[in-house]
Amino acid sequence: MKKYLNAKNLIFLLLVIFLIYLIPKISNIIMLFFAAYVIACALNPFVLKMQKKVSRNTASIIAVLVSSLAVFALFLPIFLIAYKEIGALISYLPQKVMALIQYLSSFSIFGHKLAEFISMDKFVNASPDVAQNIVNHSWSFTMGIFQIFVVIVALTMIIYYLLADKDYLKKKFIEFFPPMYKEKASSILSTISLRVGGFVRAQILSMASVGIMMTIVLILLGVDYSFLLGLITGVLDIVPLLGPTIAIIAILLVAYPLGIVKVILIIAGFLLVQQLSNYTVRPILFGKFMQLHPLMIFLALFLAEQFLGFWGVILSPAIAAMICVLIDELYLAPINENQIKDNADAE
Repeated sequence: MKKYLNAKNLIFLLLVIFLIYLIPKISNIIMLFFAAYVIACALNPFVLKMQKKVSRNTASIIAVLVSSLAVFALFLPIFLIAYKEIGALISYLPQKVMALIQYLSSFSIFGHKLAEFISMDKFVNASPDVAQNIVNHSWSFTMGIFQIFVVIVALTMIIYYLLADKDYLKKKFIEFFPPMYKEKASSILSTISLRVGGFVRAQILSMASVGIMMTIVLILLGVDYSFLLGLITGVLDIVPLLGPTIAIIAILLVAYPLGIVKVILIIAGFLLVQQLSNYTVRPILFGKFMQLHPLMIFLALFLAEQFLGFWGVILSPAIAAMICVLIDELYLAPINENQIKDNADAE
């Protein structure tokens, strides 16, 4: 016992306690670095292929630039096509809101108008206050856009350094482990990188499938701004539960003049798309790229939302993949190995 009670171990224990105390206070910074790590893991296979022809630094720069340009090239045509729809929607949004208020005022439930229960004048009278609040908060909005830009630049730089200095960072990380555990730690880190990297590819394909399916549904039902609303649905699919809720509200705000039958069909089509995504597309994609059961994704989602907030919800599958690898390698694998040895000795 005395051999463990030395200054080195005591300092290490104090550092661990300090980190446990500090983690909740810097969770946003940790999630930023974890998001960069996830993206770097997804780009690493491409860097390894390019590294056969160019240096690691050059391959990392190319991977970051090409992936950034690919995202830009993917969304630029979409936004150019949707630009007119966005402009028209913004132009006609006040009329649509007023039309919605008039529709709700005349809407009857079992012979009683909705206006008897809810005062629509409050919504109309509140509009100047809403406009004033938008003006008052314009500076905060501008600063928010600037902060997003700074985060994107920082995220890009972190991804580059994680890719360019991958071997150096891995070596330094392995140095924290005793010699007998270094090989095991290296193997676990490689497995985590492989599983976590699959999250990005699976998530992009999942979002694209949801956006395409919902666009087709809206086009078939004759809904205005089908392409834009399908794009919104696909992008918001990255946020579990909350994203689809916001998407269907936006769709219904545009589609309600088509009548109750079309509204019911739209809701049914939306639910069908979500069911196909949740029970067919996502399990196949996340199972293939991450080897992760859907129940683990839901568990990680609720825990991440509770402790890590918005970004934790988005990155919850990657967090779940990392935890599952640690449990498999550190707990389940040794137990199974010992059981196999015991069975062999018994025979």
